[in-house]
Amino acid sequence: MSAPTTSPPEPRRALRLATTCGLAPMALGSLGFFGWLISTGGISSEGDAFKFIGIAALSGGLVLFVIGLGALAVARRRGAASRSLGRRALLLFANFPLAAAYFFGLEVAAIQRVEVVNLGHAAIQDLSLVACRDARYEAAELRPGERIVWRFTPPSEGTLSVSARRSGETVSREDMCMFFIFMRKDVLVELTVDGEWKVTEADGAPWSWVPGR
Repeated sequence: MSAPTTSPPEPRRALRLATTCGLAPMALGSLGFFGWLISTGGISSEGDAFKFIGIAALSGGLVLFVIGLGALAVARRRGAASRSLGRRALLLFANFPLAAAYFFGLEVAAIQRVEVVNLGHAAIQDLSLVACRDARYEAAELRPGERIVWRFTPPSEGTLSVSARRSGETVSREDMCMFFIFMRKDVLVELTVDGEWKVTEADGAPWSWVPGR
């Protein structure tokens, strides 16, 4: 009497595990980043719950990546099709560029907004703004009542300086305010009728880094 034959285990369970290992950090990372961005408007000091989710997705994602690769190896030994293996491997590896995109997306929390307004009765020429030694903005002319908005990411901590010419005279001021990395500010710089630079600074408002605001 012959012994009953047993069929080899199917690869479906291992493939499901690999799929879960690819989707879980992707979903958590997306929830953490977009939840923080939408709820705070890009303010680094808020949205702690979503930041915790993002950190958990980043640290746990590495563990799940290793588990997912192991599941794919098991599925291959159990005869899984190459196409099924390839799709799930692509899903696992897709988490790395996605995590990098979210990481660089956090830089919106560092974007500084500087608005310059000419309140005088004469145009100013050769307007120059220098922040943190290396960030620079220049405008050829700013007519009375006009304003410009400059957004930049500070390469390091540093101050803001401004200079321009009005009626042939240079009007300048140094060390107007201090910028810190990942501490966004909204700075209003006004040239008064008397030719003095007036500075008003405040914490960065939600979404003030978006062009047009």
